[in-house]
Amino acid sequence: MTAPLVSIRGLTLEAATARGTARILSGVDLDIGRGRILGIVGESGSGKSSLASCLLRLLPANVTRLSGQVDFAGTELLGLTDAAMAGLRGTRIAMIFQDPMTALNPLFTIGTHLVDVIRRRAPGVPRREALARAEAMLARVAIPDARDRLTAYPHQLSGGMRQRVMIAMALLAGPELLLADEPTTALDATVEAQIVALLDALRSEVAGSIVFISHHLGLVAQLCDDLCVMYGGTVVETGPVGSVLDGPRHPYTRALLACEIEDGDEGRLVSIPGEVPDPVQPPPGCIFAPRCEFVRDHCRAEVPAAREIAPQRRSACHFAETLP
Repeated sequence: MTAPLVSIRGLTLEAATARGTARILSGVDLDIGRGRILGIVGESGSGKSSLASCLLRLLPANVTRLSGQVDFAGTELLGLTDAAMAGLRGTRIAMIFQDPMTALNPLFTIGTHLVDVIRRRAPGVPRREALARAEAMLARVAIPDARDRLTAYPHQLSGGMRQRVMIAMALLAGPELLLADEPTTALDATVEAQIVALLDALRSEVAGSIVFISHHLGLVAQLCDDLCVMYGGTVVETGPVGSVLDGPRHPYTRALLACEIEDGDEGRLVSIPGEVPDPVQPPPGCIFAPRCEFVRDHCRAEVPAAREIAPQRRSACHFAETLP
């Protein structure tokens, strides 16, 4: 079996808050396969974006603990110096952020943003050549009048266009690992579908792998090869996307699927009862036990370990094999 591009073991992230120490990630184990798109889903606060931030080592000042192992193509990321890690960002690892309006600097033109990315990879490239590459990439991501857009500022573009610029910047970096953190959140349904189709069409231009973070299971099913379901800072289920969605083996995955709205759905909207766990005071035992419809006394007393329940399938549920 081919070794994964990224192997994460025991990743734990804690931060100081006014109420005490918050555990943001707890013992995360996850592999990102080479040349594959991994979808990460879960409610807000489940740890999806925090996991991406750990891969980039872009963390807030109140972080008090970052431990575990993150092996990226043979390089242990958590052991790198700040300077060495900075050398990987925007070159071997790139990210498409949630909100392109805040990720793009309003004081610089689109051309300046793209040229800076190119010169980070190839410092000696002449500006004229860099602008030509930038124009070609804008056209590649379906931005019309690409040459004119180079002189535009971010506020002069629509949300969909700005997101395409972010994708162009990421592709110009030529990354081995591309992190897409909810890149369709602020877009309407039509533009959202266009961005997902664009990522699917451009996947061959990313040398390594893509991590696609989303709330939308339908988009993940359309785009991704593998699926990781997160809840309360833990990974509760992983496996090939079709296998997980067709036969979920964790109650939280089942609950998320039940909440999906499909075309033609009628009647009352389904929601998961209860609230997401408090990271400062997480419940004992299984993190999902307070909201689980299949909960038993054993669940409230002992934390379930993620284990292999079928080839390429893992679940962190005591009763994964016997769920109805």
